[in-house]
Amino acid sequence: QQNYIRCKRKERDPSEKTFPVFIVATEDGVYVETDDADDAWTIISTLLQRIRHSKHRSVLHGLAMWTLAHDSVVHVIEQLPNTQRLEEYSFHFPEHGPQRCHLNRVLPVPPGGCARTLPVVRKSYIDQFAFLNHPHRNVKPPSVDDSKLAVAMGDSVNLYSRRTTSLGDLPMAMRYRHIMRTVKEVLCVCPSNIHGRGLYCMQDISMGEMIIEYSGTLIRPGLCDIREKYYDSKGIGSYMFRIDRQEVVDATMSGSMARFINHSCDPNCYSRIINVEGRKKIIIFAERNIVRGEELTYDYKFPSEDVKIPCLCGTEKCRKWMN
Repeated sequence: QQNYIRCKRKERDPSEKTFPVFIVATEDGVYVETDDADDAWTIISTLLQRIRHSKHRSVLHGLAMWTLAHDSVVHVIEQLPNTQRLEEYSFHFPEHGPQRCHLNRVLPVPPGGCARTLPVVRKSYIDQFAFLNHPHRNVKPPSVDDSKLAVAMGDSVNLYSRRTTSLGDLPMAMRYRHIMRTVKEVLCVCPSNIHGRGLYCMQDISMGEMIIEYSGTLIRPGLCDIREKYYDSKGIGSYMFRIDRQEVVDATMSGSMARFINHSCDPNCYSRIINVEGRKKIIIFAERNIVRGEELTYDYKFPSEDVKIPCLCGTEKCRKWMN
């Protein structure tokens, strides 16, 4: 059913002034013409109530007819300015009532005299990967003790190592394509005791094996400094890896699982720049044999600075500071 309402000017007599005429017409044959909008709405509402009564439906009252009694509409209306001053009104949503604002409370005066001149201070740090620690994400690395016990009993849990060890004599490009296909089967991101979350291996990895590429957006060093300041201003932790003096990999917003590899003063991995099809790639290699369920770590090798970053690796060779 398609209804339309239009307003036009109509002259009864040349001596009289023009006045608006309200015309409501429907395809069902309903036609209302009057010069009073209140009369037009009364006629329409009466016809609507008769139709609903004939269909055995409840009669619409004023608020319901305008959908003002709907919970979503009431929720918005009760949040309008100064609604907390209504003393005799019974709020459908008590959190919007008078208790939400103390009318007699004296607002503090900003130190500078104007709130607009105060600097913006971020209240909390934004963790863009908080979903990885969600309790409904049932992803846990295998136990290291169970892996060692299985090896002692002769169980074949080293399939990945045997398969990839045979690729050691192949070119880097072929080994690189192999790890890109199997990386999700071998690695997983789980909570870490070092810092937030880390990268764990789900299968044994032999020494010298290629594990994963540290990938992300390739940017210039000048843009790297600008992005670091931007991320700090937003409270976002940055993930940067410098390839050389001309290129830096930014894995903050998009990148591989390698960005979750934590620092350790006694690491089990190391990073290496290789050339694959004319492009430089950052590849993480195994520095020793890694048992499944073990967290992957490598030395960040931060330059020495006055502002020290504490190291939380907890190993016997810990240097206490990352830089």
